[in-house]
Amino acid sequence: MLPSRVTGILVVVLVAGLVTGGIVGGTTVLDPDSDGVPPLVELRDGTAVFDADTDDDGLEDGAEKRYGTDPTAADTDDDGLADGREVAEHGTDPLEADTDGDGLDDGSEIHEYDTDPLAADSDGDGLSDPDELEEYDTDPTSADTDGDGLDDGPELLEHGSDPNVADTDDDGLDDGPEVTEYGTDPTDSDSDGDGLSDGAEVHRQDLFPDADPLRTDIYVEVDTMERTHFEERERERIVAEFDAAPLGNPDGSTGMALHLIDGGAVPWESSTTIGDLNGDRSQHFDRRGMGYHYLVIVEDVGGDTGRTNVIGRARPGTMMVESLPGRDRTGSVVMHELGHSLGLSSADFEGIDTDRYSFSSYPSVMNYNAPGEYYGFSAGDGSDDFDDWSTLDEQLFTPSTSSVSVAD
Repeated sequence: MLPSRVTGILVVVLVAGLVTGGIVGGTTVLDPDSDGVPPLVELRDGTAVFDADTDDDGLEDGAEKRYGTDPTAADTDDDGLADGREVAEHGTDPLEADTDGDGLDDGSEIHEYDTDPLAADSDGDGLSDPDELEEYDTDPTSADTDGDGLDDGPELLEHGSDPNVADTDDDGLDDGPEVTEYGTDPTDSDSDGDGLSDGAEVHRQDLFPDADPLRTDIYVEVDTMERTHFEERERERIVAEFDAAPLGNPDGSTGMALHLIDGGAVPWESSTTIGDLNGDRSQHFDRRGMGYHYLVIVEDVGGDTGRTNVIGRARPGTMMVESLPGRDRTGSVVMHELGHSLGLSSADFEGIDTDRYSFSSYPSVMNYNAPGEYYGFSAGDGSDDFDDWSTLDEQLFTPSTSSVSVAD
């Protein structure tokens, strides 16, 4: 084999001979491989005189000169893509390994990640491709990795939700509908803090009629003993007091929505003790485990003494109230016991269940000095006043919801 220098000399001689011999006619430059580069230039640059594409990258040597690429290197920028493919197929820059400047080489974007080497954010979700791959583990080719209706960028940057989990707070509502349809918080399963999940309030209207995930809802099953009564007027007064409560809700409204749901009749007994109440509850409480408080109106609350006439008893989630003669008296006692069921106790304030404070200084149905027909909790306006409403807002007790399933 002849040395390259000798080969070059022979080529020059050949070219000169062809020209002087008239083979090329009137031309002054010969281009045996028709690549647009004269042989002398090819010899100087180290490209092949008889091969139009010296590096076999899909770009002829002449084109490589126009693009500024190296005609002797198939992948000038060493990004894993041949120069010809960059120019003809992908529109990427064969002189720049990372055309879109996103931190991923063009070849990796095409061969490994299927991302767009011309766009730093291939799916247009507000997150760069390398951030999706390396930091968030999301799909850079899908704007909404978890398919919940929220793009990955807004989930992370605006709402704080998980772009890899459709229902971040596991409340039965996908993150997208929480934000775009219901206005609830996709990172808080109970946006209004009433003890009922957002999904249950939205999807289980059969259990929670008129529930609103952005407004506090309280549900009470009311059983009434035969021969007793709990007047509709009294119910409406209690509901109105809760509706007017000086408390804010996530939707900008104020108050609490109290729902008194009839449960049915309980057999008559002349007197009902705590043990009897437990029995009635086990037999007649239809909504146990569904977030409902239980109230039963009875003929007589047992436990009277020579000094005390007991007309109501309660513990968190359960109440019994004596059916009393006179306008609004039963309802007033119901509201008092409901305060206990929701969490108010003498541990919160020494004026609860005592006559230590005058009604004017602690105007609350929880005060034994309240008039027998009074309805209402204190808002902290009296001289020795305790704010019943704010306390309820902070520590509202909601019974177990263990029996509630959310069907999407």
